[in-house]
Amino acid sequence: MTRVLESGFTLALGGGGGRGWAHIGVAQALDEAGLHPGLVVGTSIGAIVGAGIAAGLAPREMERLAGEFSVSRSVRRGGRLALFDPRPLLEGLRPIVGDPLIEELPLPLAVSAYDLVAGQPTAITSGRLLDALERSIAVPIVFPPTALEGSVWCDAGPWESVPVSLARSLSVAPVIGVWIDIPKPSLLASPPVASLLRRLGGRLGTGIPSDELTARRYAALLATRWADPVHVEAPDLMIRPRLGLTPGWQFARVSRMVELGHRDARAALLAAGVGAQRHVA
Repeated sequence: MTRVLESGFTLALGGGGGRGWAHIGVAQALDEAGLHPGLVVGTSIGAIVGAGIAAGLAPREMERLAGEFSVSRSVRRGGRLALFDPRPLLEGLRPIVGDPLIEELPLPLAVSAYDLVAGQPTAITSGRLLDALERSIAVPIVFPPTALEGSVWCDAGPWESVPVSLARSLSVAPVIGVWIDIPKPSLLASPPVASLLRRLGGRLGTGIPSDELTARRYAALLATRWADPVHVEAPDLMIRPRLGLTPGWQFARVSRMVELGHRDARAALLAAGVGAQRHVA
Protein backbone atom coordinates (compact mmCIF):
# COMPACT_ATOMS: atom_id res chain seq x y z
CA MET A 1 0.00 0.00 0.00
CA THR A 2 2.95 2.32 0.56
CA ARG A 3 3.64 2.78 -3.15
CA VAL A 4 -0.07 3.31 -3.84
CA LEU A 5 -0.35 6.06 -1.24
CA GLU A 6 2.91 7.67 -2.26
CA SER A 7 1.45 8.13 -5.74
CA GLY A 8 -1.36 10.21 -4.27
CA PHE A 9 -4.23 9.91 -1.79
CA THR A 10 -7.10 11.89 -0.32
CA LEU A 11 -7.20 12.71 3.39
CA ALA A 12 -10.74 12.73 4.87
CA LEU A 13 -10.96 14.39 8.29
CA GLY A 14 -14.07 13.94 10.42
CA GLY A 15 -15.83 16.19 12.89
CA GLY A 16 -15.73 16.01 16.68
CA GLY A 17 -15.09 19.39 18.30
CA GLY A 18 -11.99 19.64 20.46
CA ARG A 19 -11.21 15.98 19.85
CA GLY A 20 -10.37 17.08 16.33
CA TRP A 21 -7.00 18.50 17.34
CA ALA A 22 -5.95 14.84 16.96
CA HIS A 23 -6.06 15.49 13.21
CA ILE A 24 -2.92 17.56 13.64
CA GLY A 25 -1.11 14.57 15.13
CA VAL A 26 -2.29 12.43 12.22
CA ALA A 27 -0.96 15.01 9.77
CA GLN A 28 2.38 14.92 11.59
CA ALA A 29 2.57 11.11 11.36
CA LEU A 30 1.76 11.21 7.65
CA ASP A 31 4.40 13.88 7.11
CA GLU A 32 7.01 11.79 8.95
CA ALA A 33 6.12 8.83 6.74
CA GLY A 34 6.66 10.96 3.64
CA LEU A 35 2.99 10.81 2.73
CA HIS A 36 1.34 14.00 1.49
CA PRO A 37 -2.29 14.17 0.35
CA GLY A 38 -3.28 15.44 -3.05
CA LEU A 39 -6.68 16.49 -1.69
CA VAL A 40 -8.07 17.18 1.79
CA VAL A 41 -11.78 16.81 2.59
CA GLY A 42 -12.88 17.98 6.03
CA THR A 43 -15.99 18.21 8.16
CA SER A 44 -16.37 20.76 10.98
CA ILE A 45 -13.13 20.74 13.04
CA GLY A 46 -11.74 18.50 10.30
CA ALA A 47 -12.43 21.30 7.84
CA ILE A 48 -10.59 23.79 10.05
CA VAL A 49 -7.51 21.56 10.41
CA GLY A 50 -7.84 20.63 6.74
CA ALA A 51 -7.79 24.32 5.85
CA GLY A 52 -4.52 24.67 7.74
CA ILE A 53 -3.04 21.72 5.86
CA ALA A 54 -4.27 23.07 2.53
CA ALA A 55 -2.85 26.50 3.38
CA GLY A 56 0.60 24.93 3.79
CA LEU A 57 0.93 25.09 7.58
CA ALA A 58 3.26 22.51 9.11
CA PRO A 59 1.73 20.26 11.80
CA ARG A 60 3.98 21.67 14.53
CA GLU A 61 2.95 25.19 13.58
CA MET A 62 -0.74 24.21 13.65
CA GLU A 63 -0.27 22.69 17.10
CA ARG A 64 1.34 25.89 18.36
CA LEU A 65 -1.37 28.08 16.89
CA ALA A 66 -4.16 25.85 18.23
CA GLY A 67 -2.60 26.01 21.69
CA GLU A 68 -2.54 29.80 21.58
CA PHE A 69 -6.08 30.09 20.21
CA SER A 70 -8.89 30.08 22.78
CA VAL A 71 -12.13 28.80 21.27
CA SER A 72 -14.10 29.61 24.42
CA ARG A 73 -13.04 33.25 24.25
CA SER A 74 -13.63 33.42 20.51
CA VAL A 75 -17.33 32.67 20.42
CA ARG A 76 -20.13 35.00 21.40
CA ARG A 77 -23.37 34.03 23.09
CA GLY A 78 -26.65 34.56 21.33
CA GLY A 79 -26.22 33.32 17.78
CA ARG A 80 -29.41 33.32 15.71
CA LEU A 81 -31.21 29.97 16.12
CA ALA A 82 -28.29 28.71 18.22
CA LEU A 83 -26.52 29.15 21.53
CA PHE A 84 -23.42 30.83 20.11
CA ASP A 85 -22.33 33.17 17.35
CA PRO A 86 -19.26 31.72 15.58
CA ARG A 87 -18.28 34.86 13.69
CA PRO A 88 -15.65 36.04 16.22
CA LEU A 89 -14.10 32.55 16.08
CA LEU A 90 -13.95 32.70 12.28
CA GLU A 91 -12.44 36.17 12.39
CA GLY A 92 -9.81 34.77 14.74
CA LEU A 93 -8.85 32.30 12.03
CA ARG A 94 -8.26 35.07 9.52
CA PRO A 95 -4.71 35.93 10.74
CA ILE A 96 -3.85 32.22 10.55
CA VAL A 97 -5.23 31.12 7.18
CA GLY A 98 -6.02 34.53 5.69
CA ASP A 99 -9.20 35.10 3.72
CA PRO A 100 -8.54 33.21 0.49
CA LEU A 101 -10.85 31.57 -1.96
CA ILE A 102 -10.78 27.80 -1.54
CA GLU A 103 -9.62 27.39 -5.11
CA GLU A 104 -6.61 29.65 -4.38
CA LEU A 105 -5.18 27.42 -1.63
CA PRO A 106 -1.86 25.69 -2.40
CA LEU A 107 -3.45 22.25 -1.84
CA PRO A 108 -6.93 21.29 -3.09
CA LEU A 109 -9.51 21.41 -0.27
CA ALA A 110 -13.16 20.39 -0.06
CA VAL A 111 -15.23 21.56 2.91
CA SER A 112 -18.11 19.28 3.84
CA ALA A 113 -21.46 20.75 4.89
CA TYR A 114 -24.97 19.31 5.08
CA ASP A 115 -27.86 20.74 3.10
CA LEU A 116 -30.93 20.28 5.31
CA VAL A 117 -33.28 21.08 2.44
CA ALA A 118 -31.82 18.56 -0.01
CA GLY A 119 -30.92 16.09 2.74
CA GLN A 120 -27.37 15.41 1.61
CA PRO A 121 -23.77 16.38 2.35
CA THR A 122 -22.06 18.61 -0.19
CA ALA A 123 -18.42 19.30 -0.91
CA ILE A 124 -17.70 23.04 -1.09
CA THR A 125 -14.69 23.49 -3.36
CA SER A 126 -14.90 27.16 -4.31
CA GLY A 127 -15.72 30.51 -2.78
CA ARG A 128 -14.50 32.18 0.40
CA LEU A 129 -12.85 29.74 2.75
CA LEU A 130 -14.25 31.37 5.90
CA ASP A 131 -17.80 31.25 4.51
CA ALA A 132 -17.42 27.53 3.81
CA LEU A 133 -16.02 26.91 7.30
CA GLU A 134 -18.99 28.76 8.82
CA ARG A 135 -21.34 26.30 7.11
CA SER A 136 -19.25 23.28 8.06
CA ILE A 137 -18.96 24.06 11.80
CA ALA A 138 -22.67 24.85 12.23
CA VAL A 139 -23.38 22.11 14.76
CA PRO A 140 -27.17 22.18 15.20
CA ILE A 141 -28.22 24.18 18.26
CA VAL A 142 -24.60 25.14 19.07
CA PHE A 143 -23.84 27.33 16.02
CA PRO A 144 -26.45 28.80 13.66
CA PRO A 145 -27.25 27.37 10.24
CA THR A 146 -26.52 29.31 7.07
CA ALA A 147 -29.36 30.00 4.65
CA LEU A 148 -28.14 30.49 1.10
CA GLU A 149 -29.90 30.28 -2.26
CA GLY A 150 -32.71 28.04 -1.04
CA SER A 151 -30.45 25.77 1.01
CA VAL A 152 -29.98 25.61 4.77
CA TRP A 153 -26.51 24.44 5.74
CA CYS A 154 -25.14 22.85 8.90
CA ASP A 155 -22.40 20.50 10.12
CA ALA A 156 -22.47 17.23 8.12
CA GLY A 157 -20.87 15.17 10.90
CA PRO A 158 -24.12 13.72 12.32
CA TRP A 159 -24.89 12.15 8.93
CA GLU A 160 -21.39 11.10 7.87
CA SER A 161 -18.73 11.32 10.56
CA VAL A 162 -15.86 10.99 8.09
CA PRO A 163 -16.50 12.47 4.61
CA VAL A 164 -15.34 9.41 2.69
CA SER A 165 -18.21 9.46 0.18
CA LEU A 166 -17.41 13.06 -0.75
CA ALA A 167 -13.71 12.22 -1.03
CA ARG A 168 -14.48 9.38 -3.45
CA SER A 169 -16.82 11.61 -5.47
CA LEU A 170 -13.99 14.08 -6.02
CA SER A 171 -11.04 11.79 -6.71
CA VAL A 172 -10.28 8.20 -7.65
CA ALA A 173 -7.23 8.24 -5.37
CA PRO A 174 -7.14 6.02 -2.27
CA VAL A 175 -8.68 7.57 0.85
CA ILE A 176 -7.20 7.76 4.34
CA GLY A 177 -9.96 8.59 6.80
CA VAL A 178 -9.64 9.86 10.36
CA TRP A 179 -12.51 9.00 12.71
CA ILE A 180 -12.62 10.93 15.98
CA ASP A 181 -16.30 11.03 16.90
CA ILE A 182 -19.51 9.03 16.61
CA PRO A 183 -22.49 10.02 14.41
CA LYS A 184 -25.99 10.61 15.69
CA PRO A 185 -27.62 7.58 17.35
CA SER A 186 -28.89 5.01 14.85
CA LEU A 187 -32.11 4.84 16.90
CA LEU A 188 -33.19 8.12 15.31
CA ALA A 189 -33.32 6.45 11.89
CA SER A 190 -35.16 3.35 13.10
CA PRO A 191 -38.61 3.02 11.45
CA PRO A 192 -40.84 4.01 14.41
CA VAL A 193 -38.68 6.92 15.56
CA ALA A 194 -37.99 8.13 12.01
CA SER A 195 -41.71 8.07 11.22
CA LEU A 196 -42.43 10.12 14.35
CA LEU A 197 -39.72 12.64 13.54
CA ARG A 198 -40.94 13.08 9.96
CA ARG A 199 -44.52 13.63 11.12
CA LEU A 200 -43.27 16.19 13.63
CA GLY A 201 -41.22 17.92 10.94
CA GLY A 202 -44.22 18.02 8.63
CA ARG A 203 -46.44 19.61 11.26
CA LEU A 204 -43.85 22.19 12.24
CA GLY A 205 -43.15 23.14 8.63
CA THR A 206 -46.76 23.53 7.54
CA GLY A 207 -47.54 26.99 6.18
CA ILE A 208 -44.01 28.38 6.41
CA PRO A 209 -42.62 29.93 3.19
CA SER A 210 -39.69 27.91 1.86
CA ASP A 211 -37.56 31.04 1.47
CA GLU A 212 -37.76 32.01 5.17
CA LEU A 213 -35.52 30.56 7.86
CA THR A 214 -37.59 30.90 11.00
CA ALA A 215 -37.02 28.98 14.22
CA ARG A 216 -40.04 26.84 13.39
CA ARG A 217 -38.85 25.98 9.89
CA TYR A 218 -35.37 25.19 11.17
CA ALA A 219 -36.87 22.88 13.80
CA ALA A 220 -38.96 21.23 11.07
CA LEU A 221 -35.90 20.64 8.89
CA LEU A 222 -33.88 19.25 11.79
CA ALA A 223 -36.68 16.93 12.90
CA THR A 224 -37.07 15.59 9.37
CA ARG A 225 -33.36 15.14 8.71
CA TRP A 226 -32.58 13.58 12.08
CA ALA A 227 -34.68 10.71 10.75
CA ASP A 228 -32.30 10.22 7.81
CA PRO A 229 -29.88 7.29 8.14
CA VAL A 230 -26.20 7.71 8.88
CA HIS A 231 -23.93 7.01 5.91
CA VAL A 232 -20.75 5.09 6.66
CA GLU A 233 -18.33 4.31 3.84
CA ALA A 234 -15.04 2.55 4.42
CA PRO A 235 -11.87 4.32 3.28
CA ASP A 236 -8.80 2.44 2.11
CA LEU A 237 -7.29 3.07 5.53
CA MET A 238 -9.17 4.31 8.60
CA ILE A 239 -7.23 5.86 11.47
CA ARG A 240 -9.15 5.90 14.76
CA PRO A 241 -7.24 7.79 17.46
CA ARG A 242 -8.12 6.50 20.93
CA LEU A 243 -9.05 9.75 22.63
CA GLY A 244 -10.71 8.38 25.75
CA LEU A 245 -13.66 10.26 27.22
CA THR A 246 -12.52 13.71 26.15
CA PRO A 247 -15.74 15.58 25.27
CA GLY A 248 -16.10 17.47 22.02
CA TRP A 249 -16.62 20.75 23.85
CA GLN A 250 -13.18 20.50 25.49
CA PHE A 251 -10.85 22.48 23.20
CA ALA A 252 -8.04 23.17 25.66
CA ARG A 253 -6.33 19.76 25.53
CA VAL A 254 -4.49 20.52 22.31
CA SER A 255 -1.15 18.87 23.08
CA ARG A 256 -2.74 15.71 24.44
CA MET A 257 -5.06 15.30 21.46
CA VAL A 258 -2.18 15.89 19.05
CA GLU A 259 -0.04 13.36 20.92
CA LEU A 260 -2.75 10.68 20.79
CA GLY A 261 -3.52 11.38 17.14
CA HIS A 262 0.17 11.07 16.27
CA ARG A 263 0.60 7.88 18.30
CA ASP A 264 -2.37 6.05 16.84
CA ALA A 265 -1.83 7.29 13.29
CA ARG A 266 1.72 6.04 13.40
CA ALA A 267 0.55 2.67 14.72
CA ALA A 268 -2.14 2.42 12.03
CA LEU A 269 0.34 3.23 9.29
CA LEU A 270 2.85 0.70 10.57
CA ALA A 271 0.14 -1.97 10.88
CA ALA A 272 -0.83 -1.31 7.28
CA GLY A 273 2.80 -1.50 6.16
CA VAL A 274 2.78 2.16 5.16
CA GLY A 275 5.94 4.21 5.58
CA ALA A 276 7.43 1.62 7.92
CA GLN A 277 11.03 2.18 6.85
CA ARG A 278 10.83 5.90 7.40
CA HIS A 279 9.30 5.47 10.86
CA VAL A 280 11.95 2.95 11.94
CA ALA A 281 14.67 5.22 10.61
